[in-house]
Amino acid sequence: MKDPIGVALVGTGMWGRRTAEAVRRSSSLRLVSCYSRNPEKRQAFAREFACSAAASLEVALDTPSVEGVLLVTPNHVHAEGTAACTERGRHVYVEKPIADSLVDGMAMQRVCQTAGVTLMIGHGFRRLGASRRIKGLIDEGVLGEIVLAEANFSLAGQLTPDKWRYYRATCPGGPLMQLGIHHADTLQYLLGPVSTVQGSFARLATEAEIDDVGIATLGFASGARGVITSSYVSPKTYSLRLFGTRGVLTATTEMSIWPEAQKMDPSTHLTLWTSEGERAVDFEMHDMLVDELEEFARCVRGEATPETGAAEGLQAVRVILAAIESHETGRSVSL
Repeated sequence: MKDPIGVALVGTGMWGRRTAEAVRRSSSLRLVSCYSRNPEKRQAFAREFACSAAASLEVALDTPSVEGVLLVTPNHVHAEGTAACTERGRHVYVEKPIADSLVDGMAMQRVCQTAGVTLMIGHGFRRLGASRRIKGLIDEGVLGEIVLAEANFSLAGQLTPDKWRYYRATCPGGPLMQLGIHHADTLQYLLGPVSTVQGSFARLATEAEIDDVGIATLGFASGARGVITSSYVSPKTYSLRLFGTRGVLTATTEMSIWPEAQKMDPSTHLTLWTSEGERAVDFEMHDMLVDELEEFARCVRGEATPETGAAEGLQAVRVILAAIESHETGRSVSL
């Protein structure tokens, strides 16, 4: 059995905690150090996860047994954190989105290529067992030609001025950038690239700077159409529906389990409608966070390349940025 890869985790918030729990569920990685700007938080985190609490980002990255870094930080500091990692030759896993701008995202891609290190983006939802099964059904022709897709991911966001998600400067696109981007990646994994985007945003039920509702209407290169919707004010919802010429498939998740990512598949139901009637579709259960972190470990060892690298991360964020541009200009945006 291979020794686990030593990793440092930067960002000890809610999703940083879920990421550390996934590291603990895996035999391929070992959490060596953690860093948060808040000394009390990082000390408590280090005690809980039996790792060292680094006094600075540099100390975390310079820990000799650290080979990879898990950046679970606000979007607007992803580029800065990635650059610091590459200066020390550390492989980088970045929680989605890759960045808030294409300029930052492409800079991250460039510095990692120059340093010869892996850059992996945490688009985990395509790794769900349900997503893999849907991809198989599409490839097998069970649904026929896909003509339409509908997808939603919504969470009540607890938007308060102390949160970075409250502000347009640090969370452009609001819930569509933070939540809907999962579907922007998964739908392109399932249906191929998006070629045109129209967007609409509104602030309807919060006092935050950001819009709390977002819609992206998509035109795929295949000719199919799709829509991604997301809200920061509605109860937890995650759903996907695909309409094909031979069948309709829905994926619905009972989201009371969120944010326990390992419970997504056991809480998801796939239903297929065809001319023969309705039936449930079975699929293999996956732990999406463990799956992607173990892939990252293989990348660090030189045994694999990331399924969701910089190119895939940039393609997903292009969709959301195009929706923002479309909303601001009133025009459809071509990618």
